[in-house]
Amino acid sequence: MKKILRLIRSLLIITAWTFLFSCVFRALFIAVWNFDFTSDVSWSIMREYWNRGGIIKSPMDIALFVALALLPIFWFIGLRKALKVNYLQFIISPLEGLRRLFNEKSFSNERVVIRNLKSSQQRAEEIKEELTSMKPAKAESSQNIRTQIRKKRSDDE
Repeated sequence: MKKILRLIRSLLIITAWTFLFSCVFRALFIAVWNFDFTSDVSWSIMREYWNRGGIIKSPMDIALFVALALLPIFWFIGLRKALKVNYLQFIISPLEGLRRLFNEKSFSNERVVIRNLKSSQQRAEEIKEELTSMKPAKAESSQNIRTQIRKKRSDDE
C-alpha cells in the first residue's frame, strides 16, 4: 500500500512539475526569443531555416540553441528537487504559524527582571576558585615514585 501511495504521489508531482515548468519556460522563451517550443509552427520555421542552409551566427541564436539543449536538464533537476520536498509540512506551516501567533503565552505580559549581576572581576575570581576546587588532589604515594622504587629495590636485595 505504501508503494502505491508513493507512486501516486510521484506521478502527481511529475505532472504538476511538468505543467509548471512548461508554462514558465514557454513564457520565458516567447518573451526572450519569440519561440514557442510547444508549437509545431515554431519548430517548422526552425527546420526550414536549417534546411535552407541557415547559419547560427548571432549570440541570441546561440543562446536559444543552448537554452533548448538545457531544457531537459533543468526539467530533471527541478523534478528531483520537487520530489524531495515535504509538501505536507509545506501545507501545514501557515497553520503552525497561526497556532504560535495565537498561543496563550504570546498574549501574556512577561516582565524580565535582571538580577545577580556581578562585576566581571568577581565572576572571573569565582571561576578560578571553582576550577581549583575541581582539580584532583595529588596522591602522596605517587609524588615520590623514584624514592619508592629505590626502597623496593633495597628491600628486595
